[in-house]
Amino acid sequence: MSAPVQQQLTADPDVTRTWIETLFGHASDCYLAVSAGFGGKLANRYYPVSTEGIEAAVRQVMAWDKESPSPQGIYLQSTLLRTPPPRGKRGGEAAVHAITHLWADGDYGTVGHKPGLDDLPHPSAAETVMKIVAASPLPEPTGWGWSGGGGNPIWMLSEPHIIADDDDRARLKALTMGWQKIIGAAAYRLGFTWDVEVGNLDRLMKAIGTVNRKADCPERPTAIGAAGGAIYDLAELAEIAARLLPEAEETLAQAARERQARRNKRLGITPPPPRPDRPRTPRPTGTEGPLDVLAEAFSPRDLLEAEGFTYQGQHGDGRMQFLRPTADGDRPSSAYSVLADDHVVVNFSERSGLPVGAQPPGGKLTVGTLYAHFNYGGNRSEAAQDIMRAAGGHQAGPAARLPQQVLAEVKRRCLKDSARGDAENLQAAPADDPWDGPQDEPPEAPDDTPTEPTDRLPDTFWNATPTLQQIRQMARARRTSPDAVLHAVLARVAAMADPTVRADNGIHQPATLGWYCGLFGPSGSGKGQAENTAEELTPFPAIDLAYIDISTGQGLIAAYLDLDIDPDDGDGKKKILVQKRTRGYALATEGSVLDAMAQMSAAATLNGVLCKAWMSERQGTSNAEVERRRALPKGAYTLSMSLGVQEEPAAKLLEMGSIGLPQRLAWAHATLGPDTPKQRPATTGPVTVTTRSGEDIPVTTWVSTLRNCTIPVPAHVTQELDELALEISFGRGSESPLDTHEPLWRVKCAALLALLHGRTSVATEDWDMATVMWQTSRKVRDTVQDAAKRRMRAEQDARRAEAVLTAVESQAAVYEVVNGVHPSVVNVAKRAYRYLIRKGEEVSARDVNRASVAAKDRDKYRASGAMDSLWTAALRYGCEQGWLVPLAEGALLAAGSVNPEQM
Repeated sequence: MSAPVQQQLTADPDVTRTWIETLFGHASDCYLAVSAGFGGKLANRYYPVSTEGIEAAVRQVMAWDKESPSPQGIYLQSTLLRTPPPRGKRGGEAAVHAITHLWADGDYGTVGHKPGLDDLPHPSAAETVMKIVAASPLPEPTGWGWSGGGGNPIWMLSEPHIIADDDDRARLKALTMGWQKIIGAAAYRLGFTWDVEVGNLDRLMKAIGTVNRKADCPERPTAIGAAGGAIYDLAELAEIAARLLPEAEETLAQAARERQARRNKRLGITPPPPRPDRPRTPRPTGTEGPLDVLAEAFSPRDLLEAEGFTYQGQHGDGRMQFLRPTADGDRPSSAYSVLADDHVVVNFSERSGLPVGAQPPGGKLTVGTLYAHFNYGGNRSEAAQDIMRAAGGHQAGPAARLPQQVLAEVKRRCLKDSARGDAENLQAAPADDPWDGPQDEPPEAPDDTPTEPTDRLPDTFWNATPTLQQIRQMARARRTSPDAVLHAVLARVAAMADPTVRADNGIHQPATLGWYCGLFGPSGSGKGQAENTAEELTPFPAIDLAYIDISTGQGLIAAYLDLDIDPDDGDGKKKILVQKRTRGYALATEGSVLDAMAQMSAAATLNGVLCKAWMSERQGTSNAEVERRRALPKGAYTLSMSLGVQEEPAAKLLEMGSIGLPQRLAWAHATLGPDTPKQRPATTGPVTVTTRSGEDIPVTTWVSTLRNCTIPVPAHVTQELDELALEISFGRGSESPLDTHEPLWRVKCAALLALLHGRTSVATEDWDMATVMWQTSRKVRDTVQDAAKRRMRAEQDARRAEAVLTAVESQAAVYEVVNGVHPSVVNVAKRAYRYLIRKGEEVSARDVNRASVAAKDRDKYRASGAMDSLWTAALRYGCEQGWLVPLAEGALLAAGSVNPEQM
């Protein structure tokens, strides 16, 4: 069964009306909520659950659909409210009054919702979403809604459940969240990711019948899917969830550990040892501070939620995610604002009112520090004194609102006897106690401070010089990767360097500066935008530059040549190819170019030409006809190249490491990094240098004027390069073949960084920065290789699974040919007939299934190698024999006219 597909791109009032009536039509004395998303803001409307109210809700949905600009999505809240909340508010979970069904949300494909780098893939199609739900141990859904990118199974309740009190609300929340986990565990067992954080009681789900217009995605219709029609008691579903949840949580915990392991491997992180238990050393009365007591009474989550932060699920590293409070439509644009464990909060939002980033010891956002920030402007001393005043029974500020049991504990443990009733001494008592310090903080642990990605250039690199800061600012202003922009900038600077401009490492002959960079990322990740931004920063002057479209090796050489009169021809009529250009720049922003390089018959020629060009080695052919000979002398030309590559062609290129091209590439992520600011900075002008006359000119213009310039390196760099070259020659080259060009790579990089900063000699800081760029490039390259290995393993697993499935299906087919229909199929079909005869009426297929399938029959059936469901096979066979009759599209069954016992 597959999801229905609608062709209209406008909302369908009949479908929307049917969906609302299905979900809420049997409720009364409640309000339903509809919402529409416009540019990150929600418009909310509330209507009574009645014939007139539902019609009004449908009219509002149709009106929203016709607005210009159209809403990104129109939604229904999954639960009902007692009364509408105040204008401009949604009310949240506390306002939920009734529930009519359970729900789930299974995204499929990657349009509009790509999984994280370390997640398993989403189901590829609607059919896969249905298979996941069917594979879970949950009962069959009542029906399905298809949201234009996801499937929403629903389990309808026989009666709306009215929430009695907060305890009942908490039990209901546990049920809805647990329901998602059970399906999520089934998805993991099948190799897919599933969103288990959609069980909040005020959940908004796409209104079926509307159009999914998610930003940056094609418009997609929504539709009502096939319905089994089963209706359930809430107590029955709660019992099922309670029985299945423990195993599901164990499965999801294993999935989280595997995801964390994938993340650690991707980022090159060695996970820290488990945090040791922190046994509390009892202190004598009067030696503890009020913030210690507060840290025992509350968790960071308690304080955050009390201040309006909303829990958003678990982060990949195990910490809790929260979004900051919102006001006047100021909605967060990121997945979370703060991360919290049981002790410490790290804030990432400048609009949350908390310090940003990891804080030093003594200032970390622990319970005590959070309390002080939320109530006393961050003054821990004032917070502690106010708590002490409240505990002593004196006039206090915000601390007076603390629970009495907390204040009583502060009084017992923190106040000296002489100060418990003495207002004058109360002011001095805290000063004798160690409360105004970091004693409520956990011991230092490596995971308290977020680790910078090792495959991106760190902040210390970017802050090293104003020029680098300018490049990063421009990249952020254009919403592209600073790393990719910097490598493209270096390639453009190198393209302007005459072949007589060379880097001297003090050991070998000076080398030309041609630079190759590989900007790595999926389609649409910004590889072309990175090159465009680099062009703004480093515009080319008007010189005779060979612009090269990579196709073949001979074509690349020909870009430097033109036909000219042969000087040896006395008549002046014969023409030959003569080198006219000395500098070349190749640009390819599509990964298909490298794919062609890896597969085309002329790949060896092209790869060889590129490898030689990186070092300005001699190029050419010796055709018999002089006019067709193509040749470039050694050291008489340079080539720089900027390539945009996707994962598959990049992996293929790395597999060709023996040819030498991958060693020469500088790798960088073209995707935006996690440190991308939400607020775009201003754009900048080109990178400039100041000439001796005091004129500021683009650095590329200055470099293009240099001739016969040798760029030396410091003596200690020469010594380091000599040791590195020996190390590669005596073993590391065979162990790490992709690192064999490290010495020359780093020398070229350091020389280009020097030119970028207006210098013609390599300084120590240039060398240090080049070393950081090399290490980061290697990490990106390793990421590509790891991805290639994972894909290869997945393809192998898929081939093995297909082979096993084919073998099992063949076994089952042979069994049926040799032995006929399996006896378990016949037994179950007969048992279903007898059950229907006893009932004497139409019965739901689900109840017949439960009454007819015995464990022993199921075991025998599976042992035969059959892959389909025993009940499905029995139902099909029983209908073919006339024993069973399906009604209501298979939702109900009745006994047929043929008695199997008389056959």
